[in-house]
Amino acid sequence: MTDGDTNEAVETERPDADASTDGQETTAAAALEDVADERLAAALEENPEAVAGVVERLDTVNELLDVVDLGQDAMTDEMVVSLARMGANVGELADTAADPDTRDGLARLLEGVGNAQRADPEPASTLALLRSLRDPEVKRGLRYLVTLARGIGAADPGADAD
Repeated sequence: MTDGDTNEAVETERPDADASTDGQETTAAAALEDVADERLAAALEENPEAVAGVVERLDTVNELLDVVDLGQDAMTDEMVVSLARMGANVGELADTAADPDTRDGLARLLEGVGNAQRADPEPASTLALLRSLRDPEVKRGLRYLVTLARGIGAADPGADAD
């Protein structure tokens, strides 16, 4: 027996991959392949330009998939934990922002910023500032700012009071 005969003998002793699969699985796979071939043939007949466009872009799609694979390979456990923590923080922030009182307060604050942006500002002399304290809208705004300052202080009880 030569080396070639030995290799042939070894190869014939290996189980064939197709022989180890169930006949029904092979038949189902062949049927799926036939359906895919029919769909591809139909797509080619209906719109050959679109199919050609997809084929032309396959290199780009494969490059993008390679980039995604690199990104997945580069991610460490620390990165995943950091992203999960960030997601949890965003979720908490969204829950807080969804509170009707918070939402209304933010809307009120943003509306005030918009009004101030559209307004023609008065000269900022000391006398003009003191006169503005008599304006009912300024009084309401200052009360709101003081209440806001109290709320911020209450939300951070560990901070030292001056």
